Amino acid sequence: MRQFGLEPALELAERLQSTVEEPISISTTTAYISVSIGLCLDGQAPNNSGKSMFDATITALKDASRHGPSKVRAYSRGMRGTAPHRIADELEKALESGQFVSWFQPQISTDTGQISGFEALARWVHPRAGLMLPAEFLPVLASTGRLEQLGDAMLRNALKAIQTWDKIGFDIPHVGVNFSPEELRNPRLAEKIEWELDRCNVAPKRLTVEILETVVATSPDDTITRNINALAEMGCMIDLDDFGTGHASISSVRRFAVHRLKIDRSFVMKVDRDVEQQRMISAIFSMAERLGLETLAEGVESAGEHTILAQLGCGHVQGYGIARPMPLDETADWIATHQAKVHAPPVIGRISG
Repeated sequence: MRQFGLEPALELAERLQSTVEEPISISTTTAYISVSIGLCLDGQAPNNSGKSMFDATITALKDASRHGPSKVRAYSRGMRGTAPHRIADELEKALESGQFVSWFQPQISTDTGQISGFEALARWVHPRAGLMLPAEFLPVLASTGRLEQLGDAMLRNALKAIQTWDKIGFDIPHVGVNFSPEELRNPRLAEKIEWELDRCNVAPKRLTVEILETVVATSPDDTITRNINALAEMGCMIDLDDFGTGHASISSVRRFAVHRLKIDRSFVMKVDRDVEQQRMISAIFSMAERLGLETLAEGVESAGEHTILAQLGCGHVQGYGIARPMPLDETADWIATHQAKVHAPPVIGRISG
C-alpha cells in the first residue's frame, strides 16, 4: 500500500468491509457476518521489513477486534501486541495481583425502558499491552486450567458492584456472571456461591448464573446438572447464553432449570431488515412464552433492531446500541443519565413563533 495515504486506505478497507458484510442466503435462512480489519501503512511499521509490517497489521487487527464488531484500525506506534506464550507466563501473577477486572454492560426492559440488570464481562488490564478482551486470554486460561480462578474473581467483582450500587441508592435487580464448565463441575460450587452471597449480604435472586447453550446441549455430567439446579433452588436466576448456537432441546432446558434465554447475536443482527430473520426469532419468543421463560437479545446495535425486537415480544435487550461495557466507576453516571431519560415526561404541544 505504498501509494496510499491513510484516508484512501481507510476508505478501501470500509468498502471491503461493506461488501463482505452483505447478507448471505443459505437454504431457508440468511446469514450475517461482521468483519474487523487491521492495516499498516508503509512507513508506520516499527522497521522496514515485510515481517515487521505483517506483525504491525496483526496488532492493528487485534485492536480492531478489541473495540467491537465491524471496526477498522490503522497501525500506530502506540499499539502493542502480547504473544500467547508471554500471556501464559504472566497469568498467575495477573490473577494474584487483581489485574483481571469486570466491566459491566447494561440490560434494558423493552416494556419500561428501565435497567433490568447488568452483565459482568472479564477484562485484563495488562501492564504493557493495556486493556485485553476475553478472546485474547480465555483460550490460554482454559489450556492452563485457570478458568475457575477467573470465575472466582468475576463473582467477587459482581457482588462488589451490587454493594456499590446499593450504597448509592440505585435499584439494579441483578448482575449476570458467566460460569465456565470447569466451575460448574466443582462439586462444592453451590456451597461456595452461597457463602459468597452471605458474606456480601446479597440476596441470591440478584445473581444471574449464565451458562452457554453448548454446555447444556452436550453435557452428560450429572455434577453440572446438580449444581445448576441447586443454584436455581437457592434463588439464583439461570440464563442460557448464546441460545440458538448449541442445539439444546426443550427437555434439556427444563432439566437445567433455565429461567431466561439469551438470544445469540447471529439471530439479532439486522433483524429489522430481514423478514426471514424476524420469523425465526419470533418463533423463539413464542416458544419461550409457552415455556414460561424470559428472553433477552444480545448484540443489539441499532434503534431499528431494538424496536423490532420489542414489537416481536423480546423482554430485554443488551448491546452496543444501548451501551458499551464500562468499568464499575463509570456505571453510576450512566445509570443516572439513563434513569433521567426514562423518567423525563414527553414533550407534547405546539411550538409557535
